[in-house]
Amino acid sequence: MTPLELAEEIINGRRIKRQDDLTFFLNCDLDELCEGADRIRKHFVGDKVDLCSIINGRSGKCPEDCKYCAQSAHNHTDCEVYDFLPEEDIVKACKLNESEGVDRFSIVTAGKALTGEEFEKAV
Repeated sequence: MTPLELAEEIINGRRIKRQDDLTFFLNCDLDELCEGADRIRKHFVGDKVDLCSIINGRSGKCPEDCKYCAQSAHNHTDCEVYDFLPEEDIVKACKLNESEGVDRFSIVTAGKALTGEEFEKAV
């Protein structure tokens, strides 16, 4: 099967399942893969896009040791470090994004999880 054949099947109602063997994607032609994905996008959503934005609610000093991450306390970077942003800063950024046509706005934070108090601030 090729990416274009699979795209046609999806457009015609096929639902991909976890157990489907899609390993052919690993070695398929990249242009054909992109064309198939574009056909699926055009069929299901057309040429519109939805905008989303994020704000870094807490930066740096993350205890996780992700080698690729600038916010890990284990990596020595010039990443700005600050605790959870004040609510007013987050609300201001959210309103600015909304005025610019952004449909979804999320808060991301360094670390594995928010504390109860931080979670309450975020919601």
